[in-house]
Amino acid sequence: MMKTFNYAPASPIKDNITMLAISVGMVVVPFVYPFGIRIGITRILGPTGTAIVFIIGGLILLAVTLNKIRLARALAANGGKIVVDEECVTYPIVKKGTKSDKTFKISDIKHLEHDDEEGELEIFLIDGTQITVYAEFFDSCEQYEEFFALLKK
Repeated sequence: MMKTFNYAPASPIKDNITMLAISVGMVVVPFVYPFGIRIGITRILGPTGTAIVFIIGGLILLAVTLNKIRLARALAANGGKIVVDEECVTYPIVKKGTKSDKTFKISDIKHLEHDDEEGELEIFLIDGTQITVYAEFFDSCEQYEEFFALLKK
């Protein structure tokens, strides 16, 4: 039995617009309106410290989001597909803007870590390879669940 899954989002920027807005807000708000953190009358963190924490966190979140958008656009441009054929799984990877396909056997899976909140599936292989599959890159949630079920067999 061979099953093919489309693994390229239709609109990667639209899918990540909330994360882009939050990360930009975390960088801009401390400049426009500096604020500290207090509990009651006790100052926990002053305006400078709070600004530094928010700006660093916002820049990290922005970098992660932009990297995910870059990956999604590269997969969409090159027709990303995941193919499960009996025991073999072929999946796309993007390195330095070039898409290539890699293959692993389902029997080589050491364990799976499924994170519903982040929408990620971490696949750990016996040889130490770690593969991350994003749920939002599939056409639908049902296809993602079907792919996940095929790996658990």
